[in-house]
Amino acid sequence: MSTYRPDISQLFNAAFGVTPITYKVDNQAPNNGLVNYQSIPVKTYEAAKKMSWMGTPIMFPMKFKGGYYNRYSKAGRLIANPYQDFDLPPATIVDFRRAKNITKTNVLGSTGTVKEIYGFDDWQIRIRGLCLDTPNLSAIDQYKALLRWEEIADSIEVLGELFLDKSIFSITIEDIDFKQAQGKENVIPFEITASSDEPLEFSV
Repeated sequence: MSTYRPDISQLFNAAFGVTPITYKVDNQAPNNGLVNYQSIPVKTYEAAKKMSWMGTPIMFPMKFKGGYYNRYSKAGRLIANPYQDFDLPPATIVDFRRAKNITKTNVLGSTGTVKEIYGFDDWQIRIRGLCLDTPNLSAIDQYKALLRWEEIADSIEVLGELFLDKSIFSITIEDIDFKQAQGKENVIPFEITASSDEPLEFSV
């Protein structure tokens, strides 16, 4: 197992062109986890839902819930396979977007349009993260686990505050992209495109 200590912000910037806010842990000086900025509210360590193996807070941990999910066999048949809970890597960010299904009708002799709202589209979800070596799980192991979840021909139950506050309980993986971090074999960037999936029994 590698003892590589990555700079998460630099890796995110190289892989996705974004620079997330990160915590820098100083083991030499006492740190009470409090940072004060005049205009920016900052979460404290106590607000963290979970801590990473490096001692940094994970504010919004996300998990694929284990259970039996359908996968295609080599013969092309759908077979239910058991899955264990899978915690998405700590260095993961997620974006949400949802459109409304609106029909617009032009009005002669007036400005604007008449809008008829028929409903809401699915949530479009983009999950971006980094598979990194940890004391318990290597980057390659996380990569292989994500590949196994990608093989599911079914909706996947998800757990996490960012999903629950939007009433998202299941998602369908539509696309997955693994990138290569130049010169870093123990860093595997990934990007998942998914959409929310509401079971029919929830709508009755």
